[in-house]
Amino acid sequence: MHEKNNSIDQTQLNSKENNHQQNENLNKTINQENKTGPTKPVENKPIIDQDKQRIIDLTESLKRLQAEFENYQKRTEKQNQEYKEFASANLIEQLLPVIDSLEQGIKHTKEFMPVYEQLNSILKKNGLEKINVCVGDEFNHETMECLMQESNKNLGDGVVAQVLSNGYILKGKILRHTKISINKLENNN
Repeated sequence: MHEKNNSIDQTQLNSKENNHQQNENLNKTINQENKTGPTKPVENKPIIDQDKQRIIDLTESLKRLQAEFENYQKRTEKQNQEYKEFASANLIEQLLPVIDSLEQGIKHTKEFMPVYEQLNSILKKNGLEKINVCVGDEFNHETMECLMQESNKNLGDGVVAQVLSNGYILKGKILRHTKISINKLENNN
């Protein structure tokens, strides 16, 4: 037990000596400053200016990266949306012959009407619109495709003589033009 107390006393003594040595060193430093005068502050202005410029450069770089990332996100979102629209457009375009067949079937029997209406409803919800063209309408090259000519004296020249297959617009873009026969009157000069 006596050895333990000696060890504790020795540790305390060493600690006091270290504190005393530090105080002496501090006093020497203060005395030297008093003899020579206060120490002049070191000029750090170029270093501070460099640091400020570095901060400005890094801030600008960060802003550019942030803007690039936001643009990347917008581009990716737009591309994903276009891909979804393209995928649905491709599927709907493949269904158009089925709609044509159902329309032909309805002309002969009304049994296909519920299926046709159900399919039409689903396609409408997905943005598909039928281009309405009737016999006697003026030819419109933006929405119609002329496959043949007819001569019908009851119709005017250059008007739709017959609708061969309906055209469709998907979300504002023409998916398929209306295929028509155009009336062409012969000139008897």
